Amino acid sequence: MITVLGEVMLDKYTYGKVERINPEAPVPIINVITKKYAIGGAGNVANNIAFLKHPVLLISSVNLSDEFGKKIAEICDENKITYTFVSDGRPTILKHRFVAVGYNQQLLRADYEEKKAFSDNIINEIISNFKNLNDSSVLIISDYNKGLITQNLISELKREFKGKILVDPKPENINMYTDVYLIKPNLFEASKILGKEIINDDVSVESAGLELVKRFNSNFVITRSEKGVSVFTKDGKIEHICGKVRDVHDVSGAGDTFIATLAYAIDKNYDLIDAVKLANRASSIVVSKSGTATVTLDELFGDTYE
Repeated sequence: MITVLGEVMLDKYTYGKVERINPEAPVPIINVITKKYAIGGAGNVANNIAFLKHPVLLISSVNLSDEFGKKIAEICDENKITYTFVSDGRPTILKHRFVAVGYNQQLLRADYEEKKAFSDNIINEIISNFKNLNDSSVLIISDYNKGLITQNLISELKREFKGKILVDPKPENINMYTDVYLIKPNLFEASKILGKEIINDDVSVESAGLELVKRFNSNFVITRSEKGVSVFTKDGKIEHICGKVRDVHDVSGAGDTFIATLAYAIDKNYDLIDAVKLANRASSIVVSKSGTATVTLDELFGDTYE
């Protein structure tokens, strides 16, 4: 089983036709046709694992008393995601996107969230879930920097969790993650971590990757958009992996698909390089879809991927 820890949010998509401009202000009017919901953030990571038909436990903060929290629980139940949610009463995070049908163009996103640190009581409640967690060999920390991930929490997890810890980091929290198994920033995040721009060529990325491995004593995978990914291991291996070029419709959530598939492969005893290759394949598939999407086993291993 894979455990996912991080901030969960509900993604709401409202689709409609845009045929005229609002006479009250120079903005389009959307005539609503339909809506759909998906779980985002760490929930999207867990959902990607579930769609690979692999057992997953999602640990996060969700307010099950409000409308959005209940919807998240409903989606988890439908998709066979085991979950443990804690709450301090704050509203569940919602990202509401309005999309023009036909153009597949996002018109507006409205965010509902309270971004602040969680209390020690909530953090201790999360830590207690790991004390008897013996059937999970991989932990993904999906950090969205909304207040759930703290230094105390990460320090305790390093002591309590006996498997491999994979981190999808926010640069603001990077110093928490020394000595984990693997850290996966994208190129922009890696630049922020090092405090300097990294040019997207092999020579520049290699220099940055080696510096990151040395500084944080972890394996690093740097995702590089259309140029694929670069892997840097603590034992000195470097590999650049190119992705299959596809029509890109939506890159949102591609990083979630990547780390979910990476964890899946590691839990299936792939070596790290082969695991990254599979994860890169998965993310190249998901960017051809719209919205918060997942990849299936048939897409990953079947004839649909050439």
